[in-house]
Amino acid sequence: MNDQNTIISDIRAFNRFYTDIIGLLDQHLLDSPYALAEARILFEINNAGTIQASRIIDKMHIDKSYLSRLLKKLEKDKLVIRKRSDSDARAVILSLTEKGEKEFGMLNKASDEQIRNLIDPLSPAQKKCLASDMSDIMRVLKPGKKITQDDINIRTNLLPGDLGYIAFLHGIVYADECGYGLNFEGYVLESLGEFAHQYNPAKDRVWICEHHGKIVGFLAAVHRGQSAQLRYFILLDGYRGIGLGKKLMDSFMAYLNEQGLCTAYLWTTNEQQTATALYKRYGFRLTEEKPSKAFDKELTEQRYDLEL
Repeated sequence: MNDQNTIISDIRAFNRFYTDIIGLLDQHLLDSPYALAEARILFEINNAGTIQASRIIDKMHIDKSYLSRLLKKLEKDKLVIRKRSDSDARAVILSLTEKGEKEFGMLNKASDEQIRNLIDPLSPAQKKCLASDMSDIMRVLKPGKKITQDDINIRTNLLPGDLGYIAFLHGIVYADECGYGLNFEGYVLESLGEFAHQYNPAKDRVWICEHHGKIVGFLAAVHRGQSAQLRYFILLDGYRGIGLGKKLMDSFMAYLNEQGLCTAYLWTTNEQQTATALYKRYGFRLTEEKPSKAFDKELTEQRYDLEL
C-alpha cells in the first residue's frame, strides 16, 4: 500500500471512529427530549439572535424539508418563532422564545457535561493535545478561514518541553522543505542543549508562537557579550505570509534596543531566501560565506551581521 492509500485508509478509520463517538452523543441529551440536530438549531438561533432559515440549512448541511420537520417540533414546544422577513417575503426568520432561551441554556449545559465526561479520563496534557489536533483538522480541511496574527499567541517564557519541540520542528520542516538529514537535526539538538544550560532570561529572549496551544513558530535572541545572535527562526508553512515573521523581527529589534546592543548576527544558508530577504529589510548584511556538507547536502553557509 503506497503512502496515499495509507493516508486515505487512516482518514477513513478516523471517520468511522469519530462517527461512533458522535453516535454516542447524538442521542437525546441527558433528560432532554431533544436530539443533537434540534439542539444545534437552538444553538444557531441563540448565537445569532435572529437568523434566516436558509443560513441554518447552509451551516448544518441539511435540506429544507428536514429543517422544516425539525422546526415544527420546536414550534410546537413553543421554543422557536418562525415568521416572514419584513424586507423579503421569501425569507423565513427564526428566533427563540423566552422558553426557548431557557431550554437552550439547559441543553448547552448538558452538552458541556457530555464533553466533560468524555474527556475526564484524560490527563491535562492529553486534553490540550486533543483540542490542538482538532483545531488543526478544522484549519486544514476548512482553508477558507485565513489565520491572522490575532489567532496567534506569542509568549516569552521558556517552559520544559519547548526546546525539544523546537528541535523536532527543525528536523521535520527542514527535511521536508530542504532535504536536510540527521546531521542537521543533530546540530540543532546540540546547540539547543547548550542554549538550555546557558539560558539567562535577563539577557536572552525567546518568542514562542502558539495557535490553540500548539507551537507553530519560534525565534531566539542569544546574548553574546556586547552582541546578540538571532537563532532558531522557524514558522510552520500554514503560518507564513500573515506578517508573523515581521512581528518576530520587530520584537528582536526591540530586544536589541532594550539590552543596549548595537550589533547582532546570524547564520543561515543560501537556500533560505525568503528568510534572508526579511533579514536584509531589517539591516542585516551578508558578511561571510563558506561551502558546506554539514547538513547532508551541498550548500553554502552564510553569516549576516547587523550594525545599528
